Amino acid sequence: MARPDRALSVAWSISSETQADAYETYRSTIADLYEVSGVADDGRSGFRSQTTAWRFGATSFVRGQSVAQTLTRGPAEVRRSGLDHISLIVNLSPTRGDCDGRSVVGEPGSVQFRDLTRPSASSVETVDTVNLVMPRSSVPSWLLGRRIHGLVLPAASPGGRLVTSHLKTLADVAGELSEEEGVAAVEATFVIAERFLGRAGPVAPAQAAAIQRTVRQRAMQLFDARVMDPTLDVAGVASRIGVSRSALYRAFGDMGGVQTYVLNRRLDRAYAALRISGGRAASVEEVAQRFGFASGARFDAAFRRRFGFSPASITPLGFAGRSAPLAANDEGYLDGAAHDVVMDWLRRGDVA
Repeated sequence: MARPDRALSVAWSISSETQADAYETYRSTIADLYEVSGVADDGRSGFRSQTTAWRFGATSFVRGQSVAQTLTRGPAEVRRSGLDHISLIVNLSPTRGDCDGRSVVGEPGSVQFRDLTRPSASSVETVDTVNLVMPRSSVPSWLLGRRIHGLVLPAASPGGRLVTSHLKTLADVAGELSEEEGVAAVEATFVIAERFLGRAGPVAPAQAAAIQRTVRQRAMQLFDARVMDPTLDVAGVASRIGVSRSALYRAFGDMGGVQTYVLNRRLDRAYAALRISGGRAASVEEVAQRFGFASGARFDAAFRRRFGFSPASITPLGFAGRSAPLAANDEGYLDGAAHDVVMDWLRRGDVA
């Protein structure tokens, strides 16, 4: 259930397939920010735009997706909007543009800064962005002192990776944050950027919590993708995220540590393998080896600590009066009821 104190938000989705004037609506509502051009078929067909925006204090946080286009902010848009704001944009698709004479090229995942009091233009293969727009008065003074308009943190840089991970995570959880938590997460964005642009200032507890949430979320994705890989390397995961090993360990402090998380994910996967065994009782030794345990005895001990019973006591699906294992059709639906699987999920409600 959504929290009652969550931040204000608005969302919309329009398409030329269901709304004849979708493109004109899009152009008119964005006109004070950008002039839109370069849309295929002048938006008569194939046009779409989907946006969700949250308000965190004086900052607008926007997740937007649309078709290929060019967005131009010229003197007319600057005057008409009256904005004295800075925009921090994560482009998840390639972009090329110009910021008042400064050429800008960004690969997917790059982080770009815009001064909305100055002209700019960007051409994108598809709009797929996460965007912070905040008043100049709210932007750290150290950043304003740089040549900010058109500044880019490359996607391959540690700073670019971590800022992108942070804002993508914020987009995933924004709907459940309070305004205060959202403001702290926005401030944490600049704390992260500060460290990779040559400065280091104090970090408030709420900002530190927001940063750790991002580090933890990104690491969990990487660990889960390689949960069966016995060469899983904590240092390599930390490097890919753009943080130190110690920062990664701190992010998992409330979960019992990095190694505990990885062990529990392996045990969860092993549990599922024993439950859905293709109609036969899977060998405990076989499953232990598959999921990186040195011996069946070690697997048995770890499994008991995690679930409170032995792996050998699990009754596989397919043995409960079924003559054949469950199978999924082309749409992913099982060919029979599996309430027991759902009950397993409920019992392990802490597992993502």
